[in-house]
This record gives sequence, structure tokens and C-alpha cells, in this order.
Amino acid sequence: MTVSNRLDQLVELTGNISNAFTIALYKADLDKKILVLRHHISLSSNFNAEAKINFGDSPVGTVAQSRTPFLEEHYEKKPPELCIYNKKEDLKSFLAMPVVHKNLEGVLVIDSKESFSFPVKQQKIIAGLASQMAWELDQEKKEALFDSPTGFIFRDLISYSRFIAESPSKNKAIEKLANIPLSILTCDAYAIIWFGSNEVGKTLKFKGFNKTDANIPVRLGKGLAGSCAKNQCPVLLSDTEGRDTVIFGGKEAKEGSFLSLMAAPVSFNKQLYGVMVCGSKTAGSFSNLELDSLTLMTYSAGFSIFCMETKEQWNYNKNLDQIVGIPNHRFLTQHGDALEKDLLKNGKSVCFLSLKINNLPKLYSSFGIKHGDLLQRGIASTISSILPSPKYIFKFSETIYIVILVDQKWSEAQPFKIKLEKILNNTPLFVEGEPMQICAELGMSCFPDNGKTISQLIGASLHETASEFFSKTTTTL
Repeated sequence: MTVSNRLDQLVELTGNISNAFTIALYKADLDKKILVLRHHISLSSNFNAEAKINFGDSPVGTVAQSRTPFLEEHYEKKPPELCIYNKKEDLKSFLAMPVVHKNLEGVLVIDSKESFSFPVKQQKIIAGLASQMAWELDQEKKEALFDSPTGFIFRDLISYSRFIAESPSKNKAIEKLANIPLSILTCDAYAIIWFGSNEVGKTLKFKGFNKTDANIPVRLGKGLAGSCAKNQCPVLLSDTEGRDTVIFGGKEAKEGSFLSLMAAPVSFNKQLYGVMVCGSKTAGSFSNLELDSLTLMTYSAGFSIFCMETKEQWNYNKNLDQIVGIPNHRFLTQHGDALEKDLLKNGKSVCFLSLKINNLPKLYSSFGIKHGDLLQRGIASTISSILPSPKYIFKFSETIYIVILVDQKWSEAQPFKIKLEKILNNTPLFVEGEPMQICAELGMSCFPDNGKTISQLIGASLHETASEFFSKTTTTL
């Protein structure tokens, strides 16, 4: 894959995970002090692709001049006119980030028609992607033109690298690395080693190497594969004649077995995923040309896996409550069917407990956002410590928590409900030394007596909460 294609995909990936109205990467001309559009995606018919932005002009040009990010999370009034549009758009949030390698390479612009579209976690992800864009822009300046006669030699390599980068899963990317066309790379043996969180590599696929040798655990810094992994840098041994060579972690390769060896990391954005090792029985079979080809393909595999993991992480984060960090209503909506199949089975007892904090808005108003957020985390912690496991805890709405108590009958769960209700209503929670007294209502329902679906059971528990509250209010009156 060419630098151009990789750069375009990075911009498109960033636009997808940020749910942008417009995302645009501007390339910096340091001599002329202007920004010129490099690549963009926009939902606006008024986007001005021909616009050139002077350093210092508008928020975008100011970022280029100062090299510091600009963020506006909520335009209370109409947003300022931006030269990137021919007409003013009703934007609510705007992010401009400098794209810097050794020098300023450009400015990344993302906007949205929704307020507060760029939470802190997302800004960190975008900053990492912008850093990679900066490196790609720097490489683009150095890349030789591929319309030269030499360029045609790399046609198959470019095509196959893109094929790897577009892999839909890790297994597909590994499979493609294991089947590199002979027109691109010829070798007598290969091994693809994958690294887990324990920093020990395991061979997933291999051919040509001795089975026992290939299954030796690879440790960072040990042998050819381990050194490549530790430094995340390709390694070439073009001629090993006359010496034993450590490939996987021990003196497994006998003298003369493989006279030419090379290894390239499967990595992206400083994240190591694995290493691919190639061996040839002929000395001098691998040169810098073959090493560069292998490195480009393993880099493409790393890029593919990084994109998959980023999308998975972003989808996961969208299903977590931003304050408490537990699954939210969206999670229940998306995974409710799977939970029902797993939990609501004939012969099983499952209880649903709902907890509503009636005075939460008042506590936020009295103590402030920081204390209110810390209070909610304290409530979630209290729920987790009081109620028995196994259980699932969800933030159902701004003021309601739902807990699913697995393998619990009504008679078994009722004492825990009463205990939690007394603790929350009778004892204030201290947040940074401030006592905060909550007013909580709890309701409960059980499967299958009160419902046969998650929706019915949650509704039944909330109905009991409302009934108890109405009963208490009537009694008081």
C-alpha cells in the first residue's frame, strides 16, 4: 500500500470513530505559510475543497501557527465563519489538531453538529492517529514517484499490501501473510509469531522450519525473532554461513540450515502484535529490497489489526456510562437478546433490582458536578459490594441503576435489597469529606413470576419502585 492510500485510510478511520460532520487533513507548506487540503470526508455540500488557509488566519490557521490544539465543545451562539465552507454551517463543536512529526506537517480538522462530540478518551485516540498521519506525510515527501520504470516492479507488492491492510480480522491478516505470492517474495521457510500481554511470543503459523524449533516460546530480546520484536525494527542476516543462528530463542538452527534470514515486526503506532521470520537455504537470497517488501506487508497487517481494535474499543466505550464506567442502556439494547438466552432459562431463578436516586439532580445542584460524579461512583461501588455475585450492574438512565442477580430467588434476594435500601437512605456517602445524603427507591422483580423478557422484568421492578414510593407518600399524607 502506498503512503497515499495509508494516509487516506487513516483520515477515513478517524472520521468514522469520531462521528464527524466533516474531517479534513490540511498539508502545511512551511515556506509559503499556507495550508492546502490533502484529504477530506464531509457531509456538507458547501465544503470548499479549494480553500487555502494562511498561517494565523481563522482557528485552523492559528493552530498551524501556534502548534497547539483548538477545541470548542459547545457553540452557544452561531459558530464563526470558517473558510473551509462556502456557506456557514450550524456547527456545535469543533476540533483542530496540529499534525507534527519533526516539523509541522499539517492540521487535522474535525467538526460536528452535536455539542460535546469529542470526549477526553476520543481526543487521545485522535491524537495518536494524528501522530501517525504526521509520519505518513513526512514519508510522502520522501517517497519516490511510482511512475518511473522501477516503480512497476513494486506493482504486485503495493496491491498485496493493500489486500492485507483491508483484512476484516486478525486471522485473515495472518492468513494473507502466510500466503504471500511468489512474485513478491520467495523463501524456503516462514514463521508468524504472535505476542500476548505476557510478552512471550507463540508461533501461530509456520512452514519449512522444524516443528519443535518453531514452537519454542519467543521472548523479547532473545534470538532473531525476539530482537525484532523488542526493537520493533526489521532485521536482516543475508549470509549466516559458518555460524549457528538463534532464530526462536535457543540454538535450534544448525549450521548451514538457513543461510539467509530476515524478520519484520507486525506493529503499528508503536504497538507490537507479532513478528514474521523468513528463511532461505541460499546465502544472499535476502537483501534490503526483500526486507523492505516484507516490512511493508507486515506493517500493513499491523495497520489492519490496529484499525480493528480501535473500532472494537470505540464501540465498547459507547456502551459504557461516561461517569461510572459500567454498561449503559445502549448495552442492554444491543445485547439484550444474548443476555436473555444466557440467563432467562426454564428452571432458573433470576432477580432484577432497580435503584432510583430521586434527589440526584438536587445533589448535583448543591455540591457541583465533581462531587456529583464521585457520588455516583460511590453508589455503584456500594451496589457492587452489598449485592451477591454473580450479578450484572447497568446504568439504565441518569438516575436509575438496574442490577441482575443471577441464581437468586425472591426470598434470597429480598434481604440484600432491604440492606442496600437502609444503607443508602440512612447513611450519607462522604465525598472528599462532604456528607451527601441520597434518597433512594428500590424495586424488585423475579423471573419467571414477573416477566419472561428483560424488558418486562425491568419494567416490573420499576413499577414496584413507583408503587412503593406512592404507598409511602400516601401513608405520610
